[in-house]
Amino acid sequence: MIFIFLISLIFIVTSAQNCYNPQIVSTSYTTQDATILKAVAFISNFYVKCETGDPGHFYAWLGETITPVASVGEGKYQISWTEEVKTAKTGIINVKVYNDTGYLALRKAIRAGEGNLNVPVFTTLKINHSGVYGGPWISCELLAAVFSIAVAYIAIHFRTKLLN
Repeated sequence: MIFIFLISLIFIVTSAQNCYNPQIVSTSYTTQDATILKAVAFISNFYVKCETGDPGHFYAWLGETITPVASVGEGKYQISWTEEVKTAKTGIINVKVYNDTGYLALRKAIRAGEGNLNVPVFTTLKINHSGVYGGPWISCELLAAVFSIAVAYIAIHFRTKLLN
């Protein structure tokens, strides 16, 4: 009798941890100005509300690495990373997010040498990065130097004309 009670208790506890019918709302931010920065910051905040169960822990697939997702509040999570300005991707970046079950399946697939295509994804976040502003085409210093040389040339040219 106790054995059946323990098994049913374990079943109830493990089934309560799964998140059913999640509602996910996400926002993202990327660095837009690269005139004084060497790296582009990518930040994605998302909120998960489950109809039943607990969302648990999340892990993000970033490029070729798995990164834990930071929990920043009740049902609020954040993923952040940086990339060099020269190698940062532009356009829509898809970030796959895995829950505990998906993370274990992903680790197993990586160890077996399989791809992550058959692993169940909890959600895919879309981050839109339109690129970075690298500054004006002509710097102010160069423009001031060219303007100074032009004014000096005109002044010397008219001075020599007046003296002749």
